Amino acid sequence: MDTVTSYAEQFANDWLLVAENDFDSYRQLLDMEGDSVSAISDQLRQEWEQLAEQVKELVEENISPIAGLFISQMLQGQASTPFDLIARRVLELKEGK
Repeated sequence: MDTVTSYAEQFANDWLLVAENDFDSYRQLLDMEGDSVSAISDQLRQEWEQLAEQVKELVEENISPIAGLFISQMLQGQASTPFDLIARRVLELKEGK
């Protein structure tokens, strides 16, 4: 397994751990529109990018521009792989598996 795949799997596992253990987040997962991996993955990735941008802006404003760049590097620019993995799990949850 290569590093990119390992990182994507870890990101997806961490994301799902948080989402599946919060009632509201879990309900939102089950209520997501879309019945394909790509549709759900795209929606999740867009939501993540918006969240990452908001966090970056808050850090820049309240801490420092360099800290904002660091946070941006860590949070933004996720490839589709982790969101595809999450989307597969969402579809499994919707199907009751």
